[in-house]
Amino acid sequence: MKTTGKRSEAIILPPNSTGMPGPRKILLVDDDVDHLSICKLVLTNRGYNVLVLWSTNVLIEVVKDFMPDLIFMDHRMPEIDGIQATGIIKTNPLTQHIPVIYFTGMEKGEELAKKAGANGYLAKPFKIDQMVKLIEERLQGG
Repeated sequence: MKTTGKRSEAIILPPNSTGMPGPRKILLVDDDVDHLSICKLVLTNRGYNVLVLWSTNVLIEVVKDFMPDLIFMDHRMPEIDGIQATGIIKTNPLTQHIPVIYFTGMEKGEELAKKAGANGYLAKPFKIDQMVKLIEERLQGG
């Protein structure tokens, strides 16, 4: 075999990587397991990689490991509320860039979302099309 003397450079991909972008990742944080199941089913069927979390006690570890493109955060959570949980995400240098959408059925939910420092708000109950539209807007930088 003849060599040309030129050095070739290899592109090293992470394990299990195809080099192609994968599905966008969404983390749903809510203590209502039925709500999580429905949302996960619908969003997975639309091509998203969805992880659900019904407790906030391991939130930051899960966020750092999964590195979602978008997070939906409920207000009422058993360990710490959505305001505190969003604050943890938004003050951590590794996760502060991740958009957080506050979703709650509480009165003054939009005010709670602002207080939390969330990037958006979705009132419960909502139609799944509203959620999908919000996801598409946020993931396109809207």
